[in-house]
Amino acid sequence: MKIHRLLCFWILFPLLVLTSCVTPSSEEKSGSSSIGDTSRYLGGLPGSNRGDLALPRNSPEWKAHASRMDGLWSVQSGRQSHLRGFRKELGGLGSPGVLFYPFGGPDYLHASTLFPGANTYILVGLEGVEPMPELSAMSAPELNRALGGISNALRTVTGASYFITTEMRNDLSSTALRGTLPLLLAQIARDGKSVTSVEAVGLDGGGHLVSRSAGAGCPGWHIRAGGKNIFYFQEDLSNGGLGDRRLLKFVSARGRPVTFVKSASYLMHQGNFSTIRDYIVNSSRGLVQCPSGVPFRSLVDAGWSLKLHGNYRGAADPFTSHTQPDLAAAYANGTHPVKPMKFGLGYLLDPKSTCVIVGHR
Repeated sequence: MKIHRLLCFWILFPLLVLTSCVTPSSEEKSGSSSIGDTSRYLGGLPGSNRGDLALPRNSPEWKAHASRMDGLWSVQSGRQSHLRGFRKELGGLGSPGVLFYPFGGPDYLHASTLFPGANTYILVGLEGVEPMPELSAMSAPELNRALGGISNALRTVTGASYFITTEMRNDLSSTALRGTLPLLLAQIARDGKSVTSVEAVGLDGGGHLVSRSAGAGCPGWHIRAGGKNIFYFQEDLSNGGLGDRRLLKFVSARGRPVTFVKSASYLMHQGNFSTIRDYIVNSSRGLVQCPSGVPFRSLVDAGWSLKLHGNYRGAADPFTSHTQPDLAAAYANGTHPVKPMKFGLGYLLDPKSTCVIVGHR
């Protein structure tokens, strides 16, 4: 199954070699005058009719891309409406200084909709950070395939609410626009924000942001858009992958985060993901998650104030072994406040069996 492939990739990731850090292309350098328009072009949105592109905005191919993207966001509009309505259940958590989103990959869409007041977004996943070539250097067939790859990759996050890592990599690997940057730029543009700069970055051993180089870990992107700082880091979040905890040092240096977790393959229910689990439990000031995140018992034992939403009935295939009887009991016995939900989130998309846990410290 698709989710099985996702889980297997997480397990095998430490055996893989990370993509070498590279110097960003001219369109990715901080302050590039074209990066805002490039983001809108990738997002299928109007902009300048640039003469340097093999497929300008008046071409049938780009118009078809814009139509595909409009269709995806039309499907997503209902979910976004529900997410915006759900924000009232978050209280002050909807406007954190720092929103930490581990295991989410390049899913800026849900982070920005649920937490529009965040000043800094830190997204983490296994998906790559390959450099994005200059669009003006691409032929018409190359550009057409690349635009198709973007819409295909975004189809799962708009439809199923999460990225399927292996499918996304397949969608992009056959095109020149590999990696997470094109997906992030397209989503940010569709969110109505103007991208002003993009930098290829990494982290040193102390968790300090540095330019991406051979000696930097956690290769990633720093995107400035709409007054926000948006970071994406490629990192294995297992105990061995976190190593010297430079990523966690980076997060903590920006203040106690609100953490958002969904569709996390129940990895934090396993011993080899205890470092990230303990960090979230002990260092977050708030938490919004589906049951695939931190085990419910870990939050109860740590004394979190919890509110439950939906109607938890157990884990879905292929994760039934991670069903949490104590969470089901909490829904049944009223030990924590429970409110209904009109939509699903994460793996449990059926509103009759979905579950969202909101926690405060």
